[in-house]
Amino acid sequence: MSSKTVYSIGLGPGDPELITLKAVKRLEGSDIVVVPQSDKLGRSIAKDIILNFIPESKLMMYYFPMTNDKSDLDKRYKELAKKIETLVGEGKSVSYVTIGDPTIYSTSNYISEQLVARDISVTQIPGISTVSAVSARLGTPACVKGEHFGVYEMPDDVKNAVELIERHPTTFFLKVYKRLKVLIEAVEAVSPKSAHLISRVGLDGEGFYDLLNSPPPEGKAYLSTAVIKRGSVTTQSAGETT
Repeated sequence: MSSKTVYSIGLGPGDPELITLKAVKRLEGSDIVVVPQSDKLGRSIAKDIILNFIPESKLMMYYFPMTNDKSDLDKRYKELAKKIETLVGEGKSVSYVTIGDPTIYSTSNYISEQLVARDISVTQIPGISTVSAVSARLGTPACVKGEHFGVYEMPDDVKNAVELIERHPTTFFLKVYKRLKVLIEAVEAVSPKSAHLISRVGLDGEGFYDLLNSPPPEGKAYLSTAVIKRGSVTTQSAGETT
């Protein structure tokens, strides 16, 4: 391992009680914790989580806009990697955090890539994934023996979404937010045994929506995950459907 090492920490889906002990220990041992924010006002779920464990004086907020502009994002990843490199060069212990797991559809993947290119080693500390959290909250297995499941970023066209759903007994779609209409149309086309959307799992304002009967309005799809089941369905009570 390189003598220059930073830590990429998964914080879980949002509930502070779902952060691992290893993650807490690394946060406590860090001089600087880089926290992403997509809101210019500084609001950040990741920040809210880690302030349960470390003082705000350790935080370095870094703004990532909600955009698909790859060139703009690449510029920000490189800029942040350079800042982290400077801090490491000053002898600081640096970590950066992400909601969920740092290896699954995470900004951390791109930051890690830039750091490794600068000869800085990255140690990943896994977090509870949204897939695990949502399955547990619904009381529904992601899969049972002999089955398989798929995890995808929500496509932007119905045909692709239908094809993905039809590949597996259970399909999870992440990053649904602005593609909720595509999801609803795909569910209508497939007619699965069950289809749910869970928003803000483990957070205030958590919502459960049965996509077969009462799909949510567009604004409720932020921070949401869809679970589409074509195979056997074993569901315990997860609370009332919103």
